[in-house]
Amino acid sequence: MRIVVGGAGRKSGKTTLACRILSLAPERRWTAVKISHHAPESGAPYELLAEHEPGPVGDTRRYLAAGAARAFWLRGDSERALPELRALLDASDNWIVESTRAIAWLEADAVLIAGSGPPPSDDELRALLRAGVQEHGLQLLFC
Repeated sequence: MRIVVGGAGRKSGKTTLACRILSLAPERRWTAVKISHHAPESGAPYELLAEHEPGPVGDTRRYLAAGAARAFWLRGDSERALPELRALLDASDNWIVESTRAIAWLEADAVLIAGSGPPPSDDELRALLRAGVQEHGLQLLFC
């Protein structure tokens, strides 16, 4: 399953929503990616960094703690990074990307917009994960 989590703004609950999904289906061996526009300190146009340590602080560490098999942080010029990002995602059956801008760039089975309504229940998220794209096409959920 391919999921993009966007948001109604900063601190809208995107990471929390992504982590809830990861924790409900860790058996899917998710690849989770956080995309931010902040320029890399290295001066490179972008960096795609792998996270290896789970923890309570830092979005990619939270992904691993929630059950992601792999977590990455893409920072910098996301559009220039698209070929590398798409290759990474194509190698995974199940991925979740946290980025409002990525909604326009990536083909997903489900798009969730955090901060635009009440958060979905775990049962609603499980139903979304069970349904996938085969039954319903693109799923769009405002939460």
